[in-house]
Amino acid sequence: MLKFLIARQMVKRTKNRLFPVEYLEQKHVDLNQPYPNDSSYFYGGDKKGNAFIARMAFRGPKRQHEWWFDFFIKGRGFFGLKTDPGPDGEGFQMGKLKWENTILGKEWRITYDGPVTDAQGKSYQCKTDLLFTGEHEIYDFARSSDQKMIAKAIASEKWSKKFFFLMKDTHQTHYEQTGMFKGTISLDGEVFPLEMMASRDHSFGSRTWLTWDRHYWITGVSDKGMHWTVTTIKWDFLGRLTAGFITHPDGHTDAIIECTDLETISREKLLPDHGFIDIICRSGAKHKVEFQRNGHFPYMMDGKYQMFEAIGTYKFDGVDGLGMVEFGFHADKYKID
Repeated sequence: MLKFLIARQMVKRTKNRLFPVEYLEQKHVDLNQPYPNDSSYFYGGDKKGNAFIARMAFRGPKRQHEWWFDFFIKGRGFFGLKTDPGPDGEGFQMGKLKWENTILGKEWRITYDGPVTDAQGKSYQCKTDLLFTGEHEIYDFARSSDQKMIAKAIASEKWSKKFFFLMKDTHQTHYEQTGMFKGTISLDGEVFPLEMMASRDHSFGSRTWLTWDRHYWITGVSDKGMHWTVTTIKWDFLGRLTAGFITHPDGHTDAIIECTDLETISREKLLPDHGFIDIICRSGAKHKVEFQRNGHFPYMMDGKYQMFEAIGTYKFDGVDGLGMVEFGFHADKYKID
């Protein structure tokens, strides 16, 4: 009981930090953190099957920065940036890959001008200009955290200096926003206009992928205007934690405090192509999400953690939707067929 009470106080101190949008939308690489990290991510998809994903993670001078820049064009296939885009810039920029905040808390412009390769290794000159527009306000995950659940998980572990050092990875600031992408991608001068549902996130603090065991991250928008993100993560040093939110068409949000566990979702197949996630919200509302993975973009993080970013189709409480289906596994512990 004493450990639980102490853990509750620790969680309150770290989860009651709500920063202004002006601060959140800046790049933060804190070199005082054990593993400095500022990561921002964009995803887009449409009902034709087109999809786009981009990510930049700035990790300080001692670790290699991370980037994703991949897309699928219906009728043309998969394309991606396989070589380092270039050095870190002042803002959110690596070489010629860049995103600029054009309206605070609402609008970002994604640009890239350089080579990409297709699935067969053929190179193309790519020009990308996509505008993300948020439909609702950003959602800070500090509002979503079930503090009692987190405290219970912390109290159940053996406490040590190493444990609390690793716990810093759970203290990140993290927020998300859903909306729309509109713009173009061109390949050797051939222009592809795109208009897609979209989501983005931004997190900063400390992160090393080497301590992650497995997770899923499910984000989407239904045809009736319901927006959601639900995630559950298990670390080597800490049991499973759940977070997320649902935004209704009128803009009000409901925090997710429980969802289907990792073992259940992978009961038939470790990396499932199809499945159901049951959600319980802080308000007491319950929802069911059915997902279908339709091809994915694979990534290996820190040489050990496998990520699979899938083009997703959904039914949210029976209503069709689109989004991203992310699964991750530590490569030393899980073998993906």
